This record gives sequence, C-alpha cells and structure tokens, in this order.
Amino acid sequence: MALDKDITNTLNGLVEGLVENSPFFLSWKPDLVDLAISRKFLVSFDSLVKTFPALIAAGTARMTDEESRTVLAVNLYQECGEGDITRTHHAIYRKFLATAGINVSNIRENDFARNWRNRLSEYINKTGSIGEAIGALAAGEFLAQPALGRIYAILKAHYPQADQEYFTKHLELETEHVREITELISKQNSGEVLSGFKFGLSIWEAYFNQLTEFICGKQSVVGSRYE
Repeated sequence: MALDKDITNTLNGLVEGLVENSPFFLSWKPDLVDLAISRKFLVSFDSLVKTFPALIAAGTARMTDEESRTVLAVNLYQECGEGDITRTHHAIYRKFLATAGINVSNIRENDFARNWRNRLSEYINKTGSIGEAIGALAAGEFLAQPALGRIYAILKAHYPQADQEYFTKHLELETEHVREITELISKQNSGEVLSGFKFGLSIWEAYFNQLTEFICGKQSVVGSRYE
C-alpha cells in the first residue's frame, strides 16, 4: 500500500513549520551564534545522541511484522556501529567533541534533555499504538536533515579542525532512513501515524524551545502547536 501523498505532504509541512517558526532556528544564525553558544548546543545534544539507539530499539520491539522489525533493526545496527563499539554514532559524536576541544568528562545531562528522552520513550514503549509509535519515530527522522543541516553549517565553521564524520554521516544516512520509515508508515493507519508524528514533533519542539533558553537566555514559546 503506497502512502497517501497528502499525508506525506502533511508530515513534511509540519516539519517545515517547526523549523521555520522555532525560536531556536530563528536564533541559529551566523551573526547570533558564537563559540560559547555552539559549545552549549553540542554539550546538550550529547544526551540525545546517546539515547537514539534505545528509542529505535523500543520501536523495533513494538513491531508485529518481520519487515518492519528488520527495517528498524538495521537502523539500530547502524546506530550501534555495526558491531564495532568504537564506531557507534555516539562514539563518533564524542570524537567530534574531543577533536573540537570539548572536555567530554564534564558533560552532564540537562533536565530538558532527560524530559525529551523520557516522554518519547514512554510513548513509544507503552502509550501510543504501533502506528503512533512509528509516527513518533518518524518525526525525528523527517526532522533530522532540515534541522541538522542548518545546525551543522555553523558548527562546521566554528570547529573546522574537528572530525566531521558524525554530521556528514547522518546527513547522508537520513535520506535513506526517511525513505525506509516512509515505507513503514504506509502500512499503518494514517490517522494514528499523524497523531504520533504530531506528538513526536511536540517533544522536539519543547526540547528546542528549552534549549534556546539554555544557550541563548531567550524565553521559550509556551505550549505547542502540535498537541
């Protein structure tokens, strides 16, 4: 069953709306982001990178058909370095931090990053239906390229000496991941997928709003456009 084009357009439109209206992305401009701000972003984002495999594993466990489990399992395998612990995505992210001169031993998880993880994990594991769980995962996959592309443009300029593999690898892989998860959501109830997708985006929106306060001292938006 092919995914309804209207639903695909709706999902992409929701992501576009977040990126275009988020205080974080409105503030993430070369003339507004200095080294101190980019460093705060990198330190906070470490927690999310570390969490991604657990969220994908939770989604994999929810799948009831072999094809869907396999697609997510391959994604998880990639996140986990394809069996090489020194090649996990978190490991290569930490390599970026280390070569950028950021002391990773002092990194502590922000409360809002922990809240991002807990809310998504609870929803994918228990709260949402299978379709909603896939929708919540899809929100992160659809958001990754447009968000990471904007973020990385400034980080690369600030840290040209750093090992860039984490960002270049993800920008390349996300095209494949969006295609794969689009196939998964085509097998689900579109209403459930949309509900889960909106929930996922609301969690990402909350994270970026609170991140803006953390790194820029700007007040976040109250409430969410996706709930």
